[in-house]
Amino acid sequence: MVDLSQAMTPAMVAKTLRNRGIMISERTLRERARRIGAFREIGKAMFFMPEDIEALLEAAKPAQKPPTLSANQWTDKDTANLRATLIARERRK
Repeated sequence: MVDLSQAMTPAMVAKTLRNRGIMISERTLRERARRIGAFREIGKAMFFMPEDIEALLEAAKPAQKPPTLSANQWTDKDTANLRATLIARERRK
């Protein structure tokens, strides 16, 4: 049988997060949980298990930015392409 002693309502989770300085309303918490499917529901009662909260926190991580082209990765071909683009713009003027 599943241990329900760790089950938390959205109100309990929102309060726990607020106590730790993470300001989120119960409504926003419910919306995000529904969006990613990280919750349990029996009838109209929504609740969270520890793995649901972990999934919510994982989904809250910002997306990684794609790596940018650094100067040491710039090639002669990139320079030639840039030069050709600039020359073509000048000719259009």
